[in-house]
Amino acid sequence: MTRFPRLALAALIALLPGIAAAAPPFALSASIPIAGPVKWDYLTTEPGTNRLFAAEGNRVAVINTATGTLISTIAPIDGAHGIALAPRLARGFATAGIAGTVTMFSLKTLKPIKTINVGPGPDAIAYDPSTQRIFVPNEKSQTLFAIDGFTGKIIRRIPFHADPEFIVVNGRGRAYLNLKSANQIAVVNTRTLTITRRINLTPSCQGPTGLAIDRTRNRLFVSCRNHSVDVVNDRNGRILATLPIPAFCDAMRYDPRYNIAFAPSIDGTLTIIGAAGRHGYKIVQTLKTAPSARTMAFDQATQTAYLSAATIMKILPPAPGKSHGKMEFVPGSFHILVVKAGKS
Repeated sequence: MTRFPRLALAALIALLPGIAAAAPPFALSASIPIAGPVKWDYLTTEPGTNRLFAAEGNRVAVINTATGTLISTIAPIDGAHGIALAPRLARGFATAGIAGTVTMFSLKTLKPIKTINVGPGPDAIAYDPSTQRIFVPNEKSQTLFAIDGFTGKIIRRIPFHADPEFIVVNGRGRAYLNLKSANQIAVVNTRTLTITRRINLTPSCQGPTGLAIDRTRNRLFVSCRNHSVDVVNDRNGRILATLPIPAFCDAMRYDPRYNIAFAPSIDGTLTIIGAAGRHGYKIVQTLKTAPSARTMAFDQATQTAYLSAATIMKILPPAPGKSHGKMEFVPGSFHILVVKAGKS
């Protein structure tokens, strides 16, 4: 009888719709200090390279996750927010919210190639491999920019008339954009560059922010400002589950190997959501990380999560309509938390 390594068998099982191996427990294993501005937003991993790209103030820090050292910085990116990587094109893209630009850079040299003007307000960003296009929602103009991934040319501006948040793609011609102020998800055809429909999240989800996708089972995981995560069938818009999280979560992530989603909350809690039966979902683990750790990246190959954080100096009272106050941080305290999967 042929025997398969545990991880290989788990990966094989996870490819079958509705079936996944039991997720291993995750634990905080390390912290990587990064010099520079104590201001951050999204981060992402580059598959197969041990490289992590982290938005940090006026630049993108590139970190070797195997050694925990800073490789390089991509700058200037004034108001760095989102990062998208296009390995087939050897390109990377980073949004600069203050400058109102998207920086195209080389994945080989980590040097800027081109600056694309999209006006003040770009935040999240996504690369669609099926069309080799970059999609950038702009919160001030309330426009979705479609950009050619190779030339950097703006192909189309798609209005959506709401405040946007995160965007993901399914790799088969669809993009999904959270519309925070409308409590909706806009479904975008990445080939025709049109919004084909909107998924209504009310009343369970108020202010959708983080977003992750299960491309095999056609599921969307949406973090909501009313401290919950909705699991949505992207085909019919049906909400399959609503699960509580303790605080604001700015970026969801999904692991197809074990069919689990991660919700990092600003209070320092990482909530891990897994399957409960064929169509249900439940919280499978609650892990303490560090206050301020609200965004993360996930490396599927190494089963490792990376969360941006800093040491809190003071928390101001919440502004009207906000559930949490603005944090002030110790200068020079920006770091990356490393969370690894243990043995099942």
